[in-house]
Amino acid sequence: MEPTSELLSHSQILQKIDRIAFQIIEDNLNEKEMYIVGIANKGYILAEHLVENLKKISDNSFNLIELKFDKKNSIECLTNDTKLDIPENKVVILVDDVLNTGETLMHASHVILRHDVKKMRTVVLIDRRHRLFPIKADFAGLTLSTTLENHIEVEYENNEFSAHLEE
Repeated sequence: MEPTSELLSHSQILQKIDRIAFQIIEDNLNEKEMYIVGIANKGYILAEHLVENLKKISDNSFNLIELKFDKKNSIECLTNDTKLDIPENKVVILVDDVLNTGETLMHASHVILRHDVKKMRTVVLIDRRHRLFPIKADFAGLTLSTTLENHIEVEYENNEFSAHLEE
């Protein structure tokens, strides 16, 4: 087994989500309704927690949607006709756990942008900064420079988050 080191504890991750919620509200002061789209599995779990925090600090309406696709074959997003329940001219916040090359976020953005949205922002818990695609995290819990050989794993077990760096 590869050695791992903890990057973020459960309480630190919750603090990051809380801070991001405030940033989203500040970035969208005039919006009464927003759509939070979590990329299936861990991105969606983070999006659920983000919506909980957003509802605590704002009376706005937050609609949570899960975007499911095969992350190992994310290019399928470019050719399938995935439709999400997003009305025209709405703000969409796209959420995932780790931004590495940008491929998953880029392809998920393609799905969102088919919906004639007013504005889209991206949220990740950890931004690794190894871009191969022209996309960025508008809001990141932690920005970290790692080697390409390193792997970051965000876990969610027994209602507890953790983030580890595998060397």
